[in-house]
Amino acid sequence: MSSSSRDQLLGYLLGALEPEEHEQIADALARDPALREEMRRLESCVGRLGLADKTEYLEPPPDLVARTCQLVASQRRPVLVLRPTREAAAASRRYTWADLTVAACALITAGAMLFPALAYSRGQAQIAGCQNNLRHVGFALQDFTERQPDNAFPTPELTGNRSAAGVYTVHLNEGGFVRSPKVFLCPGAQNVRPTPGYHPPTFAELDRAIGAALAALQRSMGGDFGANLGYTEGGELRRPCNLRRTSFAIVGDAPSDSQQGRRSSNHAGRGQNVLYEDGHVRLVIIIPSPEVLDDPLHNRDGYVAAGLDCNDSCLGRSHDRPMIVVP
Repeated sequence: MSSSSRDQLLGYLLGALEPEEHEQIADALARDPALREEMRRLESCVGRLGLADKTEYLEPPPDLVARTCQLVASQRRPVLVLRPTREAAAASRRYTWADLTVAACALITAGAMLFPALAYSRGQAQIAGCQNNLRHVGFALQDFTERQPDNAFPTPELTGNRSAAGVYTVHLNEGGFVRSPKVFLCPGAQNVRPTPGYHPPTFAELDRAIGAALAALQRSMGGDFGANLGYTEGGELRRPCNLRRTSFAIVGDAPSDSQQGRRSSNHAGRGQNVLYEDGHVRLVIIIPSPEVLDDPLHNRDGYVAAGLDCNDSCLGRSHDRPMIVVP
């Protein structure tokens, strides 16, 4: 099925289509058993998608502004001004310093309540946009694995130009599994990339690149996300197979070596979005934690390298290699 058809089915499933397009998809489902089977598969994936727990937001007391103004007003002292009678009427229409102080306090108090709320809403919107992009990546990865004989995910090779974690974007983009490269970008990234200026390289471009050009491609091709580095078995590097596990990380916000524990710099420390093998996306706040049994940022030996077995997941930055290179 084409990517466009999958998007239409997903929009039909989520109730996001125009009425005319909705009826067209309904008619197509009634006629096509294969399309109905694809719809059941999408329903299964969407049913397992998780939503991040929202950060607790405490509302300020509703009477905070009123109480502040009352306190300031109580400190006012009458000012006696002796003026000629003709000036008395004009003076009564002038603002005093006390009036300006009360107005300034009210504005400052309102701003103190409004600006954090706006920043919180903007941060939550960026987290939600990032999760939406990761879900699209998840659908593309599920489609990719279904077309592999061993149901394996696209992970880096052991050596050569393709031995970098970000190569998964080349597989998905060149294979036509995504509609736009923007799904590999995070709205909450520290350095926001212009969408038209970003695109994964083709395999031909990647394979013929050398030196600094190759390093630049490997560093940028993964977008704003990190990807699974694979695992080792019997001394060989292997690709993880799609077993629909709920705690095996496949893609997530790109780790950062400048942050404690390699946490991502995306979302300004509010958390890290992670796409798991079964297709659900979760905002992880603390790593490690009782809810996160497998640290997605290191293998079980604590290194940024391929996992030690098929259940050990490690996400690498775009240019990270699956094996530790010893100088």
